[in-house]
This record gives sequence, C-alpha cells and structure tokens, in this order.
Amino acid sequence: MTPKRALLGAAAALLLATALPVTAQNRPIEINFWMGLTGQGGELLTRYGEEFNKSQSEYRVIVSFKGQYPEQRAAAVAAFRAGNPPHIMQMFDAGSGDMMHAKGAVVPVSEVFKRAGLQFNPADFIAPARGYYGLPNGDLLSMPFNVSTTVLFYNKDAFRRAGLDPEKPPQTWPQLIETAKKIRSTNAAACGYTTTWLAWVMLEQFSSRHNIAFGTKGNGRGGVDASLQLANNPQLTRQIQTLVDMQKDKSFDYGGRSNDAAAKFISGECAMLTQSSGGLGAIARDAKFQFGTAQLPYWPDVKGAPFATTIGGASLWVFNAPNRSQAEFRGVAQFLNYLRSDKVMTDWAKATGFLPATNTAFKAMQDEGFFAKNPGRDVPILSLIQANKGENTNGYRFGRWTEIRDVFHEEVEKALQGNQSPADALRNTERRGNALLRAFERTAS
Repeated sequence: MTPKRALLGAAAALLLATALPVTAQNRPIEINFWMGLTGQGGELLTRYGEEFNKSQSEYRVIVSFKGQYPEQRAAAVAAFRAGNPPHIMQMFDAGSGDMMHAKGAVVPVSEVFKRAGLQFNPADFIAPARGYYGLPNGDLLSMPFNVSTTVLFYNKDAFRRAGLDPEKPPQTWPQLIETAKKIRSTNAAACGYTTTWLAWVMLEQFSSRHNIAFGTKGNGRGGVDASLQLANNPQLTRQIQTLVDMQKDKSFDYGGRSNDAAAKFISGECAMLTQSSGGLGAIARDAKFQFGTAQLPYWPDVKGAPFATTIGGASLWVFNAPNRSQAEFRGVAQFLNYLRSDKVMTDWAKATGFLPATNTAFKAMQDEGFFAKNPGRDVPILSLIQANKGENTNGYRFGRWTEIRDVFHEEVEKALQGNQSPADALRNTERRGNALLRAFERTAS
C-alpha cells in the first residue's frame, strides 16, 4: 500500500469512528431522579445515585431536588405536559391518588421491571406498603421506599424532672393528657405535647388507629366518585376538642402544618411529639437529651383499639414520555433494583428511622440484632404489622389530597383560635373537600 493510500485509509477510519453516535462511544444514558427530601435523606439519596453510577458504566443517574413534594409534583406535571418529565419521581403518600389517575403519565413499577426482564415480586415488600401502593391484581403502581408511620417521641429527661417514669410513655390519649399536664404543672418543659403534620397525624393516622372511615368507598380506594365523611364524627370531634382544651395551659402547643413542630421537641421546649418515624435521624443527631419512641396513642373506649396505623412517607413513581426508549426504562429498572437491595434498604433504615420497605431487609436487621441493640427502633413497624387490622386501616386514595389537607389545616386552625367549634371545623372541611373531589372526578373520569 502506498503512503497516500494508507493515509486515506486512516482518514476514512477516523471519519467512520467520529460518525458513530456519541452515546454509543462514551456517554452513558442519563436517568433523571427527582427527590422530595432535603437534609440527611437528600444526602443519602444523592450518595446512592453516585454509588450506582460507579457500579456500572451504561447509565448515569442524576439526582435532583425540585422542591418539597407538592411543589415537585407540580413541576413534574408541567414537565410531563412539555414532554420531558423525570424518569423517576419520589412522591409522598398524599399524592398517590393524583398519580394513579394521571392518564398516560406513569408506568406501573411492576411493568417497568417486566419490560427490563428483571425479576420483581411485590410480595417482597412489607404487606402494609404493597397494600397501599398496589393494584387489585397484586402489581405495584410505585415502589415503596421511604416508608414511615406516625410515632410518639418523648423526652426522658423531662419525664424525670416531672417525676414520671421515663420507661413508661403514655399509651392512650387520656394518659398523654395527664402526662402533658404533669409536665406543665412541674414546669419540666415549657410545653407538654406538640405534633407535626396536623392532617396526617390527627385525621389520617388517627382514623386508622381507631378504624374510622373518613370517606366513602374505602376512603377513596374504590373510585374517584368517593366523598369525605367528617361531619358528625364523634371521635374526630373529640380529638380536635382535646387539642383546643390542652392548649389553654400549653399542655399542647400548635407547631404548624408541616414538620416545623419537630424543632419544638428537639430544642427541649415540648416534651412529647407525634411525628413520622422518619424524623428519628434528626432527633438522634440534634437533641441534647435522652428520648424514647412509642406507638401513636389511642382512645381506649373505642371498640377494638388500638388498630394499626397506616403507611406514610413516599414511594418512587416512573414517568412515561414520548420517545422514551426501552434502554432508558431498563436503566430505571436497574436503579430501582439497586435501591431495593438489602444493602441500601438496611443502610437507609438505620440512618434515617424510616422503615425497611422489604421483608428481607427487615429480617436482616432483626438477624443482626439491630432492634435489640436499639430499643424503640422497631416501634413503627410493629405499629403497622402487629396491631389490629380493620376495613379502614389500609390507607386512603383521594385526589387533590394535598389541597384537602390544607383545607383541614385552615378549619382546625380556626377552631384552635376559638373562631369556630371542632364540629364546624369538620363540617366545613367536608363541604370544601368534597367540592375539590368533585372537580377531581371531572378531570379523572
């Protein structure tokens, strides 16, 4: 071969190489994952993305925070309409009704694994989680991840100052009321009790704990034509009245609609707090006192109580999009497969206080003695799986629930301020909430 021909051959080979798709040469397929957590949870999710990326070279997961869950949901809907939603979105329990009725927007996670040819069995997840996020045929709509439920955290040091046994937290609401008043009368803390996430704790979890229906059609699980049933509910009315009465001597102190009240507990201002079990990590890191964990209190005069609390936290939803390739869906399935591994699930549960979402992760933590070495850490999962089950302990599935939660907040706040009765607060929530449900029904039908 002449030097000229050799040069032309080399040039042709170089031209052919550069003509190949860049992705095929050296660029991994990007998988966008939108998370709804900040702080420790957000840091861990970012780390899991980085670890997955290091474990293989075909895909690159990009973990992004797009705001708290409601803001993130709005951004994802806008992105879907524009044809470019994230591949995976972490969405809290209250958004499940909206997500499952988002026509064409999501692909059930069971289907995602099937397309990718990866083994996936919904029965691998703890029963309350697969029940909450499952379909009638047993498939999963979304993958449970940061699973939680409501628990009672209490300040053992404040209990000691009040002359209370720090190893005997209140189990019932009458006991909690008495404990809070003792803490205030002895000035063991400036506030006896507070709560985060008012609607989640005092409506959703409280109702499950007492097997109360607060809506028709299985609390919305039976169809989009469901309605709220809150007016003339004696148990819910009593609970709101209890908070109204307790705040008079700061046995109860309202801390806001979301998670702000946790700061009142962590600082030592309030001696007891109802919060997501996922809040344990921040309490363990920042509180300067000994604390304990107990199950959500119940009213002992309610027949069958205590019933199981219900699932909270969030799950991972997979978005559909025009021109989204099978290779992208395979990458989504592989990343979700990594997240549900025992390694990640146990690390996540130990660090955050969220529950291990899979049966094998829970068993692995039991077998290594984690719960024996860390008393109280099994409280939330026992609250979900060991307490009595009833027809109203499987959660709810209403559309526009984040807006309905805010309606509940507004109306209960008026009751706490003395501007209306607890019965009126529930009556007004039902009326306004049902108007939102009928609007949702028109768009989802």
